[in-house]
Amino acid sequence: MRLLILLLFCSIASIAQELQKGVVIPAVQLENSDDKSYALYLPNSYESSQSYPVVFVFDEAGMGAKAAQQFSIGANLTQSIIVAPNYIFSDSLNVSVKQSAQLINTIYQRLAVNKEKIILAGIGRGSIVASTNALLSSDVYGVIAINEVFIDEKLLNQNSKAKFVLLNKDTGEYYYNLKRIENLYSFREKLKGYYEFSSEDQWPDGGYLSAAMVDLLQNSASAEDIEKYYKNDIAYGTSLYKKRRHLEAYDFVFDLKKQYKKELDIDEQKELLKTVRGSSAYKLSKIYRNQARFDEQLLRQDILFFLDEDVLKAYFDNLGWWNYQMDEIDATIDSTASNAQQRKSALRLKAFTQSQVEQKYSLYAQNNGTLEQLLFLNILRTLVNPDNQEAFINIISLSAKEGDESAALFYLEELLRTGYSDYDSLYAIDGTTALRIGEEWNAIVKDYLGKSKYYDY
Repeated sequence: MRLLILLLFCSIASIAQELQKGVVIPAVQLENSDDKSYALYLPNSYESSQSYPVVFVFDEAGMGAKAAQQFSIGANLTQSIIVAPNYIFSDSLNVSVKQSAQLINTIYQRLAVNKEKIILAGIGRGSIVASTNALLSSDVYGVIAINEVFIDEKLLNQNSKAKFVLLNKDTGEYYYNLKRIENLYSFREKLKGYYEFSSEDQWPDGGYLSAAMVDLLQNSASAEDIEKYYKNDIAYGTSLYKKRRHLEAYDFVFDLKKQYKKELDIDEQKELLKTVRGSSAYKLSKIYRNQARFDEQLLRQDILFFLDEDVLKAYFDNLGWWNYQMDEIDATIDSTASNAQQRKSALRLKAFTQSQVEQKYSLYAQNNGTLEQLLFLNILRTLVNPDNQEAFINIISLSAKEGDESAALFYLEELLRTGYSDYDSLYAIDGTTALRIGEEWNAIVKDYLGKSKYYDY
């Protein structure tokens, strides 16, 4: 046994010596795999004789090198290891959880990991993998969930000891869901931090990720480290203010009080907060945000109400209302004259509406909705997302089954206008046998794809 431990120690030491510290290594090959690798960051202080917190970052697109780079500021600050796979996990959640567990076990064997400080992070679907892992395991110390999260209240209280930090893009698809979870009473003890961020990308700034890591690791840090964390957070809050991101700066700096007030003097935080709050730009932005969010909440309530009522009754006459609302939302998003807060509200509402409509469609499709309800829902799907080709195909099929040939032909052309080009699939749409051998169908296909199956024009 002593020899086995010695050999394992030597193996870890030799691997560490081969890898550069303080920089992101884009691809480290996984053993027994020709096509899988992970990005790696080792802190400058890394020594195989010690142990370090490790953050496993699951990017839904498998872009591990980018994911590791996003966390490198926080890793350098907290002297943590970052591991991010350069491959996409299975669509099956059960399989992806097993794949992530295999990676974690591999890193246990290769690097000097503190098994008491295992943090799982993820963005999008990668966040679902991370949070599900944490709920099923008692070994996970913390979770950093970006833009999406899975929380089961029963599992949360039964198995998991993990603490959570949520980072919520303020125009993200699941913005409202993360806001709801933040306010769950049963989740309060588990929640160590919540941040809303603004970004053209899906990723938050490194400053937010650094703050999230600190939220999870601060309770075991030395007084010297806590001082360092505080200075770093103040510097990031200042940078937000200087970049004229006044609302973000205020919210970020305000939250520092509850983190550090018991640990050190927070006068610097108070002064920065006073500076941000006193600026005219902050005051004006806050007025705009309050008004935009008030209007947003009213429209959101209308969307939820009419969605339930209209689908239940297959109320085709109200499709005009939906079309008008989406046109107004798109106009606000596209207009350069709109203030930033109105545009953010419009982006949230659009993502929310698309998500709610898709959920409603899945519910009715799985539970034998009537032909009229499914037809209504598919038309609504195209109104809230004009590029939804699956919905157009469903409308064509349902219209043909209902005997409405004009509607089927109309939506065939609408489908082709989206750029749809799967020629063979057009001649296999369920319920369209009589239509697709007709002259009108083939003429439309020929106009867009340059050929047709049953007529030689």
